Amino acid sequence: MDMNRRLQDIIKYKTGGRQTAFAALLNWSPQYLSKLLKGVDFGLQPVVSIIEALPEINARWFLTGQGEMLSDEKQADLRREALEHVYQVMELERFIPVMTPDELRMFERQVREGEKADFSPDTIQSWRERLNVREREINVKFATAAAKSDELCRQKTAKR
Repeated sequence: MDMNRRLQDIIKYKTGGRQTAFAALLNWSPQYLSKLLKGVDFGLQPVVSIIEALPEINARWFLTGQGEMLSDEKQADLRREALEHVYQVMELERFIPVMTPDELRMFERQVREGEKADFSPDTIQSWRERLNVREREINVKFATAAAKSDELCRQKTAKR
């Protein structure tokens, strides 16, 4: 893979492939970026500009194609952020049975769009309380059913 291709990968990563936005990010004209993508005037200065503006880009990968596009530190940060997001969603997932329809809609949107779930501490406390009430109701029903089952098992059976 040549540097033009690696530059295209960086543009896809940083701006979703929007060349004009990427050029603006680096204070370049779109025409200059277009030249670089065609391999014209691809010297050291544009490489230095990109590495300085985007420190998460692995310079060795950009120059030689060896390694990964993102630095090890950036990859670790992304993994950490992804895990934090997963843990947060898992923590809130247990409250789904007691969420109101509006809260469910908001939670679903946040999960689907990969946003950070943003609920107030009061809302989460309300869910905890509702969940506790729900669990107590289930436990009462279970205890009642178990007592009835025990009673039925203790009754004498009719002889045949």
